[in-house]
Amino acid sequence: MKKFITIPSANVFFQESKMNRGDVAPDNEGYVINVFDDVKYQQILGFGGAFTESAAYNYAQLSDDQKQDFLEKYFSREKGIGYNFGRIHINSCDFSLDIYNYVKDGDETLESFSLDRDRKCLIPFLKDALRFCDHEIILFASPWSPPGYMKDNGDPVGGGVLKEEYKALWAKYYVRYIEEMAKEGITVSAITVQNEPKAVQTWESCTYTPEQEREFIEKYLAPTLDGAGLSHIKIIIWDHNKERVYDRSKKIFTSQAVRERVWAVGHHWYTGDHYEGLRLVHEQFSKVLLSTECCCPIDTADQTVAERYALEICNDMNNFTAGFCDWNLMLSQNGGPYHNRSGETTAVPGKVFEDKSQGCYAPVLWDTQKQALVYTPTYYYVGHFSKFVQRGAVRIATTRYTDALQVCGFQNPDGTIVLVMINPTDGTLPAVIRHNEICTGTELPAHSIMTIMM
Repeated sequence: MKKFITIPSANVFFQESKMNRGDVAPDNEGYVINVFDDVKYQQILGFGGAFTESAAYNYAQLSDDQKQDFLEKYFSREKGIGYNFGRIHINSCDFSLDIYNYVKDGDETLESFSLDRDRKCLIPFLKDALRFCDHEIILFASPWSPPGYMKDNGDPVGGGVLKEEYKALWAKYYVRYIEEMAKEGITVSAITVQNEPKAVQTWESCTYTPEQEREFIEKYLAPTLDGAGLSHIKIIIWDHNKERVYDRSKKIFTSQAVRERVWAVGHHWYTGDHYEGLRLVHEQFSKVLLSTECCCPIDTADQTVAERYALEICNDMNNFTAGFCDWNLMLSQNGGPYHNRSGETTAVPGKVFEDKSQGCYAPVLWDTQKQALVYTPTYYYVGHFSKFVQRGAVRIATTRYTDALQVCGFQNPDGTIVLVMINPTDGTLPAVIRHNEICTGTELPAHSIMTIMM
C-alpha cells in the first residue's frame, strides 16, 4: 500500500511513501473513508488536454531537450502523468494565432480543402505526442465555426447560424477533415457537433438551438459520416456548460435515431458546479459523459487553480463522467498567444494577442523570457488522477466522514485500487482508509492532494 502526496506550499510533488496497512483497529469509527470495490460504476476513458494551435506554437519554440521533457512529462505514465485523451479543433479556434479555414472562401465543392495550416505546427505536435504516449491517445475534434460563407452572418466570429443550404456541405467538411487527418497518421475517434453552441463570442462561434443540433445530426451529420464509411466515428453533443446539460440532452434525444447514434454528452465548467445535471443525464439517458473543456484566467492564484481542477475532476467522476480534457496543453507565461479574449476586441486575421489581463492558464507554461518550461501545481494535481487511473478502470463506491475532504475511488484493469483525496482547507485533516474491514491511517496537510494505491 503506497501513497503519493503533493503539497505545493512545501514544494512537495508526487512524494511517495509506504503505508502500514492495518495500523488502525478494525472497529475504529472515527475519520473513516470507506472504499467499496464491490460497487462499480462507469468505466474511465482517460485524461488529457487540448492540442490547440497556440499550444503547438509554444511547443515549436522549445529546444529538442525541452520537447523531450515536455512529451515525457505529459504522455508517459512512467516518467510523467500519462495523458491519453485529447481535443483538436476543426478550423481555427480562439487559441489559434488567427482566423483560418481549410477551404477557400465560397468553395462549394471542398476541392480546395487543405490542412496546410495545421501542418505548420499543430500536426507535428500531435505526431510527437502520439509517439510518446504509452498507448493510444483518443482524440476528439470540435469546430468553433464553419467558414463565414456558410453562415447567416457571413463571418466565423460573432455567433451566427449555419445556413440551411450549407448543412450538407458542412457535414461533408467533417468527413473530409477526418479523412485528411487519417492520411497524416492521426486518428480522430469522435467529433462534437459544435463547441459551445449557445455562445455568441467575439471570436469563432456558431449557435445551435437543441432542435437545430438534433436536426443537423439526424438529417446531415450522421448519414454523411455513415455513408462515407465512418460509422465508427462517435458523436458528442452539447460541449458546453453544465447548467443546461440535462435540458439540452432531453430535447436532442427526443429523436430515437439521434439518441442511438450519439455516443456522449460533453460539458464545460464555466457556469458553476451543477454536478446533479450530469447525474440526471446518466440516469435518464445512460450516455457517456465527458468533461471536454475547462480553464482559468492566467492571473488566477495557482494553488486555487490546482484545487479547482482536482475538485472538478473528483465531482465530475463521482457523477458518472468518464473522461476529462483540459483546455490548452501549454501556453506562454502571459496566457497566449491568442487572437481574441476580450469583449473590447473582435478577432481578425493576423492580429495576435499576449496580454496577461486576458490570457488563460495552462498546467504547463512556456516562459518566453527565461526560455523555460514551468510545470505548475495544476499539472501535478491533474496528474494525481491521470498518472494512476488507467484507461478501462471503473469508478468504485466510497464514503467520507466530512464534506471538507473530497474523495473518489477507482479500480484499475489490473485490480489495483486508486483512491484520490483532496484537502482544500487551511488545516490538516485525518483519514482512516477502511477497505475489506482493514483500517489504515493517514493525514492530509492543508491544501494537499493524495493518491493511495492498494
